[in-house]
Amino acid sequence: MNITSTVCWCNIWDRDTIMNVGPDVLCLRNGNTIKFIHMQTKAVSYFKPETVATGLSISVFAGHNRFPLFAFAEVILRPQIFVYRYPDFTKFSVIPPEMISYSDIRFSEFDMLVGVGGHPNYPLAVFNYRNSTLILRQNTLVATVPRTLVLSCNTLPTIVQFHKQEMTILNYEICTMEKESSLHKVVNLEVTNDFLKSVGNERFLTFGDDDYLYVVNDYGVMSLVELAGFSLKHQWRPIYESDQLTTARAHSIAPHRGGLVIYNTSNVFFVKKRSGSFQLEWMMEAPLQDVVRFISNMNGELYAERRPGHIDQLILDKSGMPTLECVVPSGTPVITFRILPGLKDECVCVLHSDRVAMMDLAKGHTLSEVVVPWACAMANHRSLAIVAVGTLNSSITLIQFERASIAHVLCELQTDVPAVMELEFNDSWLVFQDQSRMMQVVQVETRPYKLTHYFEMDQPELSQVFVHSFLLADGPRLMVFINRERQMKRPGYATELWLFTWGKDRRLHRREFVLPKEYNYFCVQPPVGRWSLIEIEASEYNTFNFDQFTLNERDEVQWVASTKSAHFSYILGMSMTKHLITWSLGGILLHFKQHKRSKKPFMVSRFLNIGMQAEYLSRVKECFNSKYLIILLADQKMRVMRLPSLADCVRDNEALPLPTEEGVPCYIEQTVHKIDMFVPLTMRQEVKEEYSPADLLKQEKLFRLINQFSAKVTELIDYDISKTGKTKGIFKKFCFHYTWLDRLTEEAHKLCALERASLEEAIADQSRIRDWILRLVTRDAVSINYRVRSIFADANFESFAFRRKLEMVEFDRYRFYDLEDHIRLSQVSLGEEEYQPPAAQTQGHGPPPGMEDTELGEEEDATAGPTGLKELKPFVVEGPSVYDHIMAPVFQLQDKNMVTSNQVFNYNCKIRYYLNDPLKQEFNKLFHEAQQLKRDTIDSVMNTNVVLYKIYDNMNIMLRLLNMDQFEKPDLTVPALEHDEVIERIMEVDDSEIKAINRRKPKIIDTGGKKGRMLLWSTEFWARALIVMMDGVLEKLWEEEIKKDIPVPEFVAKKQPHEFNLEEQKIYRAYEEAVRLLELDRRKYLRILHENEEKTLALKASQILKLNQRVAELMIMKLKYDFALKQGQVRLLTLEKTNFKRVQLRKRIGMFSRDVDKLSDLIVRLGQLSDFWEKSLADVRTRLEAQQTRDRAVERHFRANFLPTVPHATHEMTKLFKKRPKLPPKVFNSVLICMEASNKLSGKPSQRTPFPLPTDVQDFLNHLAEFDLPKQCPPQVDAKSWDTFVKLRRQKMESEMRLKGIGYQLLDSQTFCGHLQKGITALRESKVEAQSNWDESVQHYLEDMRNMTIQVTLTMGQVEVGVLGDFTNLSNTVLMHMDDINDVNRQIQEAGNMKIRAMERVAVFRRQVIFKEWEHKLYKANIAYLKYLLDAIERCKVSLEFLTILRNWEKVKTERQKYIAGAIERVIEQKIAAFRKQIDRVNLKIDTVKAHTLEVKQKSHAIDLKIERIKVDVTLQNSLRDTMLEEKRDREQRERMSQIKTHRQLMENVRRHYAHVLELQTILELLRLRTYPTLGPPLPQCHPPVPEHILGSVL
Repeated sequence: MNITSTVCWCNIWDRDTIMNVGPDVLCLRNGNTIKFIHMQTKAVSYFKPETVATGLSISVFAGHNRFPLFAFAEVILRPQIFVYRYPDFTKFSVIPPEMISYSDIRFSEFDMLVGVGGHPNYPLAVFNYRNSTLILRQNTLVATVPRTLVLSCNTLPTIVQFHKQEMTILNYEICTMEKESSLHKVVNLEVTNDFLKSVGNERFLTFGDDDYLYVVNDYGVMSLVELAGFSLKHQWRPIYESDQLTTARAHSIAPHRGGLVIYNTSNVFFVKKRSGSFQLEWMMEAPLQDVVRFISNMNGELYAERRPGHIDQLILDKSGMPTLECVVPSGTPVITFRILPGLKDECVCVLHSDRVAMMDLAKGHTLSEVVVPWACAMANHRSLAIVAVGTLNSSITLIQFERASIAHVLCELQTDVPAVMELEFNDSWLVFQDQSRMMQVVQVETRPYKLTHYFEMDQPELSQVFVHSFLLADGPRLMVFINRERQMKRPGYATELWLFTWGKDRRLHRREFVLPKEYNYFCVQPPVGRWSLIEIEASEYNTFNFDQFTLNERDEVQWVASTKSAHFSYILGMSMTKHLITWSLGGILLHFKQHKRSKKPFMVSRFLNIGMQAEYLSRVKECFNSKYLIILLADQKMRVMRLPSLADCVRDNEALPLPTEEGVPCYIEQTVHKIDMFVPLTMRQEVKEEYSPADLLKQEKLFRLINQFSAKVTELIDYDISKTGKTKGIFKKFCFHYTWLDRLTEEAHKLCALERASLEEAIADQSRIRDWILRLVTRDAVSINYRVRSIFADANFESFAFRRKLEMVEFDRYRFYDLEDHIRLSQVSLGEEEYQPPAAQTQGHGPPPGMEDTELGEEEDATAGPTGLKELKPFVVEGPSVYDHIMAPVFQLQDKNMVTSNQVFNYNCKIRYYLNDPLKQEFNKLFHEAQQLKRDTIDSVMNTNVVLYKIYDNMNIMLRLLNMDQFEKPDLTVPALEHDEVIERIMEVDDSEIKAINRRKPKIIDTGGKKGRMLLWSTEFWARALIVMMDGVLEKLWEEEIKKDIPVPEFVAKKQPHEFNLEEQKIYRAYEEAVRLLELDRRKYLRILHENEEKTLALKASQILKLNQRVAELMIMKLKYDFALKQGQVRLLTLEKTNFKRVQLRKRIGMFSRDVDKLSDLIVRLGQLSDFWEKSLADVRTRLEAQQTRDRAVERHFRANFLPTVPHATHEMTKLFKKRPKLPPKVFNSVLICMEASNKLSGKPSQRTPFPLPTDVQDFLNHLAEFDLPKQCPPQVDAKSWDTFVKLRRQKMESEMRLKGIGYQLLDSQTFCGHLQKGITALRESKVEAQSNWDESVQHYLEDMRNMTIQVTLTMGQVEVGVLGDFTNLSNTVLMHMDDINDVNRQIQEAGNMKIRAMERVAVFRRQVIFKEWEHKLYKANIAYLKYLLDAIERCKVSLEFLTILRNWEKVKTERQKYIAGAIERVIEQKIAAFRKQIDRVNLKIDTVKAHTLEVKQKSHAIDLKIERIKVDVTLQNSLRDTMLEEKRDREQRERMSQIKTHRQLMENVRRHYAHVLELQTILELLRLRTYPTLGPPLPQCHPPVPEHILGSVL
């Protein structure tokens, strides 16, 4: 099946895909397409594998640094690896399937290819890509992503992986023994958290040109990982001018020109090793956020990949300053594209985020462009070269292309709606959907072009459904595909079609059709001319099918056909030009509109592309008679490809039956037809802004009436006040009964009602936003506390802050301990206290009984200690105050048994929940009472101030009436709440911070009645007119009556006093008396006012003093409560500090233990590797000696056998034999080149694929071939001899090449063996150091376990002192100076040393005495043994012959000496020999015993080490064990045993005294009978029954 297509161009390229392909070529990837750029000539070529022969797509890709080769793995299961040669793209080799899939592949510097498999084992495989053979395979279990493998540059490359989950660097070496190869892990290095950001880009480690591994951390610090890599060795760090070093950010590293390039988002550093240390060569500071990777080639050029696919080259100018220059530009991400039918050029219109561009399809050149900021949607005209572009700032731009190279903007529309999201364009109408999912209709006018926002579809039904998509057709007819599920997420599917039509009658018709199936994509057939019949294609949701519908002029929808396609997966989208294109994850399929194989449309199809890997397509289009295929991906990548001939490889689709019979049309039933009226926005904006002359006359008349009424009312009010002195009752007198005033007020209200409502809504918005901000801040705040301040003083105190949200849930208060509910703590104790302390000590409580929380529900038996304190439950407050409970004397003691973090956490949670929080709540209750008291006090003081001001007014009135001087009223102090006393003021939000929007449009606001409204509601008018008084109802008071003057009789003003008659004189005398009495009353009232003033001021001072005293008391109480809380916090912090130190020591011990084990394992591994390399080195030396022998044999053969055959040309042939072509230096610089050149020289046929050699080596071989030509033969030598000579010379040169290659191998092996030995030595030193650190940490831990910091609280001064040591009872302790304690300790140490020396002397003396006693006993035993022998000899019987010999001993001795002198000597020699043999055997046994002793000592030493480790483990287990449970179990056992013993003792007492008690009872009974004889015997129940066991014991 021929589905190959030629790549024309791509706009952008995949991130981090730049690679070298040889020394001069760089490549980039875009999915399945690879772009190659020859950096010298800038020639561009594309490669796209999509067949079985070329490879089924690309999963991972790799390029060779030295040779023009590249390789890729297929995306199928069990893929092959194809190796191609550039630039002819011929297949070099194919590696057969070896794994299920590949995660990464990488070329070595020579003839190896390393690949990593996929999940779950991630096997590592090494191939020889020249002969396509597998060298080795081994599982790594390390998750690998592309471009994470790092290889060294030597012949057998070192393979490095990074384990991201464990943050470790793994280093593998290839080990080859005979015919087997394996990977040997030599490095397992764990990096620190300083690499967290850098490990994310997988470019933080690389091999340098010196074959050392270098890494860089988040601060740019470069370190070296040696072969025995147990730690990082610092090499270089950057020096910044600013404080950039303090911030961690991702860094990367790459090799370049014998040095290293280190770069981040703002700097590039190039460092090179000089004189044994790295030095900075140059630095570049520039914004590098878009730079993905720097890469260097063999030519020493440094390139950078910059998003979205640009290639920049770093160039040094003459002054040595580096700069980045773009050498290979890329395109721009594409939002969408359109093919304009009005243009004949082969071009496409694409939409970028900031412009619209017309691009050539063949080359990808930009022909023209128009800048459109914030562009996001585009639609084109159906017949003209016009596009409409929607933007995020709610504007629509109409652009026309006269030609492909000429474009201009026709018009632009700025709307008031949210951003434009989708757009559809027809002849004269344009419909778009904004960000709020509202449909907007825009009218397009021509001659001239103009866009008019016509109306918006604000129907409630449309806002309650999910709008899947919409299409605009002729009519105008808008097809909206919806789903009733409002909450559906995109892309979703549609189940109904709503057809909207509108016309000039301003009626919006909506017809609803229920679609027969669920559809996920719709498209229409582009028409020619008028749309009489609209063809709609729809793809069925989650199937391979697509349906065809038609919409006729009567707005009827007909279901035409249903077709099942040949897709391999569900159809995701479709488009239609000449033919129908559908796409899915499985590929792109073209369905022919007309085909000779079928009469029905779309029944024959052909694959244009097969999706071997998932790509999410956004839009696909075939254009210009199926010449080009344009693919737009969801990540804004666009590919343009040239299609092959579509005549072959076609497939047949399957026609599905319809619900109706064949030949009968199947119409979709219309369910709803609704008509709504709409008002165009152009008509809504027509607002009357000018007034008619009649309106102006009415306005002037209204203003005149208002002014007249205001003047009349003001005049009447002033006159009435001047005559009557009354200021109340004005409204009732002058403003009632004016009906026209009511009408005026009503009209004024009507004039400003709309504006008033708008302003009220704005004010409500401000208030609502302010309240919302306040609630939001106070809800999420960690803690908010405020104060209560005294009035006119400096005393203040704060409340305790509580978190708005609880940090833990109910059952998270305890961790592993005390799982019972906290309500049990409040239950009454089951046992009663046996000891009641005195009244002065009733508040005392015992120390907390450790952290064993199971004791909290039990009551301890109270015992009277030395202080007489009472031990109670620590977390149950029995008294009225939590503070008294916390400050109990016994609570000042610490619990030395609290050692684990769980215990500390549990104790801390309970202290907070059961003591600290109730203590804060207790104080906050008092705080709120004081807060309320202050508010009440402020209210009282304000009321008092009102009373005082009233008193001062009355005093001034009285002084004025008494014709006395008035006084200025003093400024009274006014208390108020401060800003930190009210939470609303703490979190105050000013109105200026909140934007309140007037909801009415400016054109609709009518300002006609604004002046009348302002006059009507002015202060002067309503201050006089709207005062209500109930005249005649108020009570007449004496204080008010004396303020009135007595009216003067009328005759006084008309007559003189002597002209008064009798009646007038009586009236005048009565008037004078009334005036005198009134003056007396006024003076009396003035005195009363002075007294009231003094009393009121005293009352005000007492109220303020009472509040201030309460504030001072609570301030002192707050200090006490703070001290109680901080004291407990200090105690817990000290304990946590101690425990944290122990935890850190345990972690340190564990770390050193793991390090020692890891070092031991690495030493063993490196030892094995060293043995392997020594064997390899010996093998290489053997090969070298054999090759040298062959070389000498060739030369001897030349001199001994060949030269005699040409005696007349010996000198010339010798010179020719030694002659070599001239070579540039260091051409044969590797083993691979030497061996390949030797194979070329041998001329033997090889089964392997010929390896591409450098140009210099090829020139060398060509020159050598010229040397072998017959024309180079001397005239004295015949042709046959020349051929023999040529063969010998080639054998000699082949031997020399092989010797050079083996020499390189020998040098590499020796260097590597040296590195291994250094690494083993370094590891052993590290192990010794780690062992010493381990022992030191263990000693520190043991010392820390023995020493405990105890907190002592001095209750009088409330000072806390830390004391070292272990105390069980601090009741009688005395504080001493540290120097005195040190002196005493020093004296005790000296005395102890003296005692130790004395004990040593005594021990030595005792050992001497014991030794002498042992010698004495030995002597006594020897004497006893000799006595025994003497006695035995004395008892022996002697024969007569022996007695004769003894008597004549001298004679016999002389005679025998003559005969046995020689025999004695022989016997002595035999004895000596026998003794020597015996001594040798004994010496052997001694040596065996010594060896056995030494072995036993070594085993004993090992056992001692194990014992020490067991001791450490036992100490650790003892420190980690739960001592609380053990103590509780022991205490319960002791209590049970004590109860049993007490019961046993009581029973024994009963048995022992029962007889005596019975006797006493008998005597008592006799005495009773003697004393009271008349009384009868006692009742039976008076005698207690005698237990049987007691009765039996007595009997």
